[in-house]
Amino acid sequence: MKCKRTVLPLLGSAFEPGKAAEAISKIEDEELAEIARAEAHYFSTEAEACVRIVEKYLQSEDVILRMSADMLYTFANLTLGDARAAQAARKDVHICLKKALENGTDLKTQASCLFALYVISVLIHIPPEEDLPLLNEYLRYLPEGQRLFAMNLLAHGAYLNQEYAKGQGMAQTAMLMSEKLYPIPFIYLNCVAAMCQINQKDQEGARDSVIRAWEIARQDKFLEPFIEYHGLLQGVLEVWVKQREPDVYKKLMDGVIAFSRGWMKIHNPEMQKAVTDLLTPVEFSIAMLACRDWTNQEIAEHMGLSVNTVKHYVSAILEKLKIDKRDKIKAFVNQ
Repeated sequence: MKCKRTVLPLLGSAFEPGKAAEAISKIEDEELAEIARAEAHYFSTEAEACVRIVEKYLQSEDVILRMSADMLYTFANLTLGDARAAQAARKDVHICLKKALENGTDLKTQASCLFALYVISVLIHIPPEEDLPLLNEYLRYLPEGQRLFAMNLLAHGAYLNQEYAKGQGMAQTAMLMSEKLYPIPFIYLNCVAAMCQINQKDQEGARDSVIRAWEIARQDKFLEPFIEYHGLLQGVLEVWVKQREPDVYKKLMDGVIAFSRGWMKIHNPEMQKAVTDLLTPVEFSIAMLACRDWTNQEIAEHMGLSVNTVKHYVSAILEKLKIDKRDKIKAFVNQ
């Protein structure tokens, strides 16, 4: 089982923003081209179309096609609210990685399987098992585009560990060291840099990072990264996108609600009513900032709101979650 293909070919492709379709048309391998089309559907918030394409590859004998399908199937089904399907695909990634490691397959295949495992773990905030190999030990076996996205995963991991300066540095350094523009990894790298900057209360730097990501993404209508990261990025998106592209902003918020509901089915399946059914996207974002000990003034400045409006939102959040103290919000929405 040798690795002659690469997982998520569109993600790993260098192309000019706005030319994703052209990049897909240049992929000669028909099955990889089909996976790339599924990627384009996913990143363009067309989850159902993505699922229809990748379903037939979920049991593929080619581990690269199978891992690509599993990753896309996991995240697309989060948006569609099918937590069971998402969990099944996540389980299959673990199975394939275990086989690759135990059977002594080539290092490129092992790296691709490990990459898939980290994608479906880090981005859903479920830490990989401690006995697994470290992703950074396999970076050299990944093609450049996938390696850049792997750096995004490592930077995101630093963010989750509250190592914000480290995460920001990793993300920005990865982009600086790349000689080509890989749109999808660059979108994610800028987003994770922004999240780290927000947690360091560098609002201007975060704004610049989000705008860079948005200007790359908007040309191919790749909204999905902003949906996945909406919680902390909401303030910038509210100010920058809503005023300039209201129709796109509405589509973005519809996607946020759908993805968040799927997320909650994975993380809090025992809750009788999902937090994302209770809170609007703006309330959810304010809740995330509030549980990070941001003052109302700081939240207001970040979200482009008045302090009184923020106070109103915080009161509404406490009432909807049926809690009496601001510090209890963390149990519901902290990511």
